[in-house]
Amino acid sequence: MPHTDAKTMLAHALRDALQTVPLSKVTVSGLTRTAGVTRQAFYYHFADIRDLTVWVFKREVANQIDAHSTHEDWSKGLLAMLTWMQVHPEETRSVVSTLSTEDLQVFLYKQLRAVMEPIVDHYSNDLTVRPDDREFITEHFTLSVLGHVSQWLASDMSADPALLTERISRILAGQVRRSLELFAHSPVS
Repeated sequence: MPHTDAKTMLAHALRDALQTVPLSKVTVSGLTRTAGVTRQAFYYHFADIRDLTVWVFKREVANQIDAHSTHEDWSKGLLAMLTWMQVHPEETRSVVSTLSTEDLQVFLYKQLRAVMEPIVDHYSNDLTVRPDDREFITEHFTLSVLGHVSQWLASDMSADPALLTERISRILAGQVRRSLELFAHSPVS
């Protein structure tokens, strides 16, 4: 049997527990028993169950994005991330309430930036754009998508993830290239 670390085993135990009980009813002793690890192992890795939930959330969200971080697949990654959050509402709400707004924004920004970079690279491959201008364009569109995701979370994930992703995709398809062209044709100061 391949080696599985305690953190991963605890993550699986949490996912299993959440199939039958709400997060508020999950206990450390139940998780450690299911995972086959000691309480000391739990507390070595996590401060409490919410800390484990945040770790699982971050890992799952990052995995959704990482699996699709190309120009062709970025919208699949965004949709997968939003869908995962919507399918796991208790975990998502727990993380949103546990993390500070700043920590959540920094985490999501990092994930969305990984999506935006290949898009900007793709649309700028035949243009000469200064590195600081490329950086600005990448940041601009990352922040735009982050704003939509943040609002979606704030509205209790009620909007259809597929529709939100499609709308964002439609805007980005034309505007990233247009923005790069504007900067490529502007005079260097």
